[in-house]
Amino acid sequence: MNRYLTRLDSRLREAGFAGSLSLMLSGGGLTGIEAAEAQPIHLIESGPAAAATAAAFYSRITQIADLISFDMGGTTAKMCLIEAGQPERSNQFEAARVSRFQKGSGLPLKIPVIDLIEIGAGGGSIARIDQMGLLKVGPQSAGSEPGPVCYGRGGRRPTVTDADLVLGVFRHGIRTPYSG
Repeated sequence: MNRYLTRLDSRLREAGFAGSLSLMLSGGGLTGIEAAEAQPIHLIESGPAAAATAAAFYSRITQIADLISFDMGGTTAKMCLIEAGQPERSNQFEAARVSRFQKGSGLPLKIPVIDLIEIGAGGGSIARIDQMGLLKVGPQSAGSEPGPVCYGRGGRRPTVTDADLVLGVFRHGIRTPYSG
């Protein structure tokens, strides 16, 4: 994490960024580079936590008290219940589950987190037909390189993102209302 953050900060400075870099925490809120380097475990679910934090902000400014946050990453899709403008929170999290969706099969962490639930495969998850002729999605992922076929970077196997494009959920990188 130290090497990654140092390199990120250097590249931002080279590009002319003169501000201070803030990073999202797993429990919501922000931290600086030094604190993140000292305790990187607090960043483990920061991406989906950012989605839940944004949904909570949207809840407050629109005065819609209860919402569901949805975050589709590369390998998983996660949601969070926003009640009375606030995301659910917890002081424990399970990382690196051996059995997907099975509590107790991962490494228990005692850190403040926004309580998220994994609900499915992410956009980079590869779809395939199994030996019984059934559609399966994931856990293999196209990753960011080469990525989904529709990115045009050499991906050859269909992903959730490719399916979204074919179904009209996305058009030329612009989200459109789902018609079916």
